[in-house]
Amino acid sequence: MRVFSVDFVFEPLKERDIEASLKVITSTLGSQAKEYAESATLRRMIYGDHIMTLVAKRDEKVVGLINAHLLGLPKIMFLTVADERSAQEGLASLLIEKAVERIKTSLPSAKRVLHNEFAENFNAVGLYSVKGFKVTGYVKDPVTNRDVIFMEKTIQ
Repeated sequence: MRVFSVDFVFEPLKERDIEASLKVITSTLGSQAKEYAESATLRRMIYGDHIMTLVAKRDEKVVGLINAHLLGLPKIMFLTVADERSAQEGLASLLIEKAVERIKTSLPSAKRVLHNEFAENFNAVGLYSVKGFKVTGYVKDPVTNRDVIFMEKTIQ
């Protein structure tokens, strides 16, 4: 039996960590990377007004992050984990918990957190479900022709 030592440090994205975070994102996007190849676009998605990005670090290296837009209803936009070890240690689950906590603190009047996921990404849909997100609907994305699931979590 393997025993893991979970030694992540969670912090809001700082300007000094933007480039490392962009590398983590593009390295985990796979075939979608070309859609987001413009680093200036990605930079605007993860750093700026009404945006919350939390990074997870191990040994001062970014190993994962979660991003949410806070304008209107808070919505988790994406989550990424850079390496298999961190994934096996439950980093994605921890990032969701930390993001929801941060949203509650930043927006005390928010009653729920939203998230959309492509239906074929059943691992992500399952993870968000385990973390308390409920499916509220779905739609066919007109650009990608893929099914998108709408999810939300009630927060108190």
